[in-house]
Order: sequence, then structure tokens, then C-alpha cells
Amino acid sequence: MLRPRTTRTALGLYGVLLVVPTLVFGWLYWRELVRDYDAELAAVPEDAEDAARRIVAGMRHRLDRLLEEEGERPFHQYGQIFSAVDAMGDEVSILPSPLVNGPRPQGILGWFSFDLGETATEVDFFFGAGRQKSDELLQSLTLTLSDFRDRKAKEGLLERLSQLEGSASPFPLSAVSVHRSFKSELLSCVVECSPHMVGRTLPVFTSELHSQFFRRADGTPVAIVSRRILAKPNKGDLPPEADCLRPLLEDGFTTQQGIVVDVDWLLRRLPFEVAAQTLGESQELISLNPAQPIKEAPTVFAHILPVVAMGFEVEAPGDEDFGRLDVAINTDNIRLRFEKQSKRFMGVALMMVLTMAAGMALLYRSVNRELEQAHRMQNFVAAVTHELRTPLSTIRLHGEMLLEGWASDPKVQREYYSRIVRETNRLSTLVENVLQKSRLKESVVEAQPGDLNRVIEALKPNLQAPEGGSADLSFELEAGPRALITSEAVSGILSNLVENARKYAPVSPGGEPIQIRTREEGETVLLEVADRGPGVPAEERERIFDAFYRIGSEATRTTTGTGLGLHLVALHAESVGARASVENRSGGGSVFRIAFLKAV
Repeated sequence: MLRPRTTRTALGLYGVLLVVPTLVFGWLYWRELVRDYDAELAAVPEDAEDAARRIVAGMRHRLDRLLEEEGERPFHQYGQIFSAVDAMGDEVSILPSPLVNGPRPQGILGWFSFDLGETATEVDFFFGAGRQKSDELLQSLTLTLSDFRDRKAKEGLLERLSQLEGSASPFPLSAVSVHRSFKSELLSCVVECSPHMVGRTLPVFTSELHSQFFRRADGTPVAIVSRRILAKPNKGDLPPEADCLRPLLEDGFTTQQGIVVDVDWLLRRLPFEVAAQTLGESQELISLNPAQPIKEAPTVFAHILPVVAMGFEVEAPGDEDFGRLDVAINTDNIRLRFEKQSKRFMGVALMMVLTMAAGMALLYRSVNRELEQAHRMQNFVAAVTHELRTPLSTIRLHGEMLLEGWASDPKVQREYYSRIVRETNRLSTLVENVLQKSRLKESVVEAQPGDLNRVIEALKPNLQAPEGGSADLSFELEAGPRALITSEAVSGILSNLVENARKYAPVSPGGEPIQIRTREEGETVLLEVADRGPGVPAEERERIFDAFYRIGSEATRTTTGTGLGLHLVALHAESVGARASVENRSGGGSVFRIAFLKAV
């Protein structure tokens, strides 16, 4: 036998063992989810700094490769013509300069060359071949290099000395002479005197490339990479037969050569080209150039100062910030991913909570059902024990009295025999009810159209009060209701309802009898048994048709029974497709109603 307290305690422990680990694991998973999110956010600045370093490295690589090529270019190629040293040795060979006929690399607006000091000349521009030179570009370069030349002319001794890092190399005198005479009328003289220059060299100092960034008076940014070419006076080493060389080389010369870097390429196009190959999906390079349209950008985490990062020397305060770039990482992707994971977690958690709640509810209902079934079985055993003990005791008592001859009077003997038969019938009825319950659960009955009133009329003799009892039934049968029924079902229903009414609502002498009524209502034919008993509480109306269920406790109940009567009523009703119900009767009592399907 199940013990309610023990069973509910076990149910509670099972619930704790199921819920607590689930809550703990859920909390641990959520904490790990939040930690991962915080770690991703914490790593964003470092990732942005790393991305900025990669962009700067890519830019420096491109610029260094460009400057390496320019640093290897011989100084004597900065002119309209030059003498190819490697090809012809000391002989003069007049060839077009590659700065005139050669291609201009990306990032270079043009080459320039001008003399410094007492021999200062106009600035020479070289634009290469294959690209058009617009008037706007020529005017801009003229202003730029005029400004640059003026800046170089104003440099002090220390500034000049700081730029003289390099080495002096002997150059063929013929190549130097051609380079210095390409703009003068002395070129033909240099060519004529070339035989006298064979084997002669001139030491020429070439400085390292020096990168400078400044802004013109009108605010235009300028980026120039230049070097200084220096040839000391060499009056005694010139060929006496080549007098035309003296105006060119006797006093030496100082020349500034270099390239004008395309600032738009250097500070705008190049960074974004490198960024397109370097940055990840959620990373973005942002230019704070006021000329560009403003757009909403993710949070900035790393700054790039391309002027400084590319090694350009600046003069005016604030120039190092020119063209500043910012590497930003779109944390919205991290946030959206976290929100998506959180929603998925909450959805799974909610589903698990609902599943556990439903499982616990079903388990609780199942346990309650088992407890209730156990309680019913306990009541049934108690009731059956009582129902069996009473008739068996009566049968044994009267049998012993007859056997021992205590009842010699034939009238008394007949009365004893009648009691034995009556109690035997009572036992048979009890056993039959139990067997009938099993039979109705397993068998399939096919209902047939029939006259309900005619079946009830045939059952009247069996429904009357026991011998010696007063009439306690009244019938109100409407004419002609036909329903889907069987005689066995109607007999079982009516006999059990009448017995139930007599047991719980007995008719007192002169009281209102138990009413048996039939009537039509819509598509159903109703059979009703109405009494004037205490009625049935609303919360018990569905349960009283369950097997072995009786209101109250067997320990305190005064009425006999096993709890099968109304259950058999419900089973008989279900066997023919009918439905059993009960409701309170106006004025007191109950109305038990069976709704049969109307026959077609």
C-alpha cells in the first residue's frame, strides 16, 4: 500500500535532484557565455592595435619599395638627357633620361632637381612618359617646389650637416659633364672634348633620402623625398684641353634631387588598399578627413598617424596629425552574436523549464492518481470486507441454528431460509458487479435503435421496493423517444441508479418518491433519476463515476457499498455511446442524467 507522505517526499526529492543540477548547469553555461562576451570586448583594443600595426607595415613596405628604387637611381639621370655610364664607360653617349621617357610609378607626381647656393637655378620637373601633365598639376608643383627650394635655401649649417649622411663615389667625368650641361649651350663642347675626359673621375657625394612633410601657405599638404648631391671644387683636375668644363665644374655644385610624393595616394588610397587586404570582417579603417562625408562609425580603438608612421619629418606643430586614420572594430557584431546566443540560451532554458514543469506536473498527477487509486482500493477492500462479512455472518448464524435444531417451528425455519437466500443473492450481486466491471471494460457492444420507454416498462417489476417496503418510485415517461440502446445497458444503468438513490436518499413515509423520467432534448434522449437526497458537491460530480470512488472515508461512513454502482452506470453508458452526468436538483437533491444518442 502506498503511503502518501512517503510518496510525496520521494516526489519532492526527485524534483530537487532534477531541477537543482539543471539550474546549476544552466547558470554555469550562462556565466561562461558572459565571460566569453566580456573577453571578446576586452580583446577589441588589442585587436585594433594589431590591425593598425599591420596596416602601417603594409604601407611602409609599399613606400620603402618605391624609395628603394629611387635611392638606387644615379643622380646624373635627373635631366633631359644623360650619359650611360655602365653601357659606354668613359665615352659620352647622349641618351634620353628615363625620367622623361620612362614610366612614372604609382605614388609619384614627378621628379625634380635644382641647384643650391650661388649657382642656384630654376627647378627642373620630370614627369615620365604616358601621363598627361595638366596645367593645374604644373602650377601646383611649381608652387610646391618653389616653396621647398626656399625652405632648403634657408636651412642652417646644422640642418645641412644633418642631411649629409652618405658616401662619395667617383663618377666618370664625362657623365657628370653631360648632366651639368644638358640645359646650356656648352653641351656640344662637352661632346667634342669627351676624348680628353677618358679615365678621369669626379668624386660626387650622394646623401641618403630624406622624407619631409609640410603644408604650403595655402594649406596644401606636401610630401617630398629628396637627397643632396655635392661635388667639391676641383679646379686642378679638369683637362686643360676642355675649357668648356670650367664653367660647369670648376666651382663644384650642390644639387637637391628627389620626388614629389602623391599625398592623396600616400594618405588616402594606399591605407585603404592595404586595409582591404589586412582587416577582418568586423574591422574598419576610418579617415577623419573633413572633405569626406560623415558617417556613423563603430567605436574607435586605435589611431594611425601616417605622416609619422611613414618616416616623414614635419616642421609645423600639428602636421604629424594630418591625415590621421582610425582603426575601428564593429562591436555590434559581437553584441548581436551575444544577443543571439543569449536568446538561444533563454529559449532552450524556457523550453527546459516548461518541459520540467510539464514533466513534474504529469508526474505529480500520476502520483496523485496512484495515491487516489490506492485510497480507492483501500476503501474498496474495506467495503468489500464489510459487505462480505455481514452476509457471511448471517448465513453462518442461521445455518448453524438450523443445523443444531434451534428453529423447530416451520415458520421460523422458512424465515431463516429466506434470509440465507437473500444474503446469498447479496453476495452474488457483489461478485456480479465486480465481474461486470471487467466485462464492460473489455467487451464491445453494438447499440441498436430501441424504444427506451418500453425497456423501462419491462424493468418496473425488478425496480420496485423489496418485499415489505413501500412504493418509492414514480415514472414520467414521454411518449415515443427512440434511442441507440441495449436492454442490458438500460437495465444496468437504471438498477444501479435506483439502488444508489435508495441508499443515499431513501424516501421517508409520505415523502416525495424517486422520479424516473425520459424526454427528448435536441439530438439526445435523456433518462433521468431524481431524488431528494443531500446532493453531490460540485467538485465531486466527475469523480463519483470513477471505480471504487466513494465520498468520505470508510472508517466513518454509515452506508454500505463498494463504489462500483455509479462506475457501472458510466461504463454501461459508454458502451452505447451515451454520457452520464449529475447535477443538483432544484429544491434539494440530485438529478442523475444519461444522455442517449437519438436513433435515426
